[in-house]
Amino acid sequence: MDMDDKGLGFPLRLGPHRGLDVVAIEESVRAMLEQILFTAPGERVNRPTFGVGVQHYVFEPNSPLLANRIRIALDENVYTNLGKSVRVLNVSVGRDEEQLHVHVAYEIVGIVSSRKDLEVVVPARSVP
Repeated sequence: MDMDDKGLGFPLRLGPHRGLDVVAIEESVRAMLEQILFTAPGERVNRPTFGVGVQHYVFEPNSPLLANRIRIALDENVYTNLGKSVRVLNVSVGRDEEQLHVHVAYEIVGIVSSRKDLEVVVPARSVP
């Protein structure tokens, strides 16, 4: 990847020149990681293995095993859907009474920048 790379905005929307909105690659990768984390496996048509489905882990016991399960699912999805351009460095999972906190540290390969952090908070009421 190059520093001048761009991606499509998510959700898809019109940009200022009546074309699709184009965003910086960092913002595009962050949105793609959020899609992977929040999409449950089997939710997308013709892509049964896409997604981690973190909302289904809200009531799981907090342990290193839970963080490892989320990390493995995220690594597989990132490699399959984003290729070798994104490297997941660390995944940590925590919780309070009614929320699951997933912290992902990642870097975009080929861009001279420091690591990026993504914090996802999943409230218990979002579980179907």
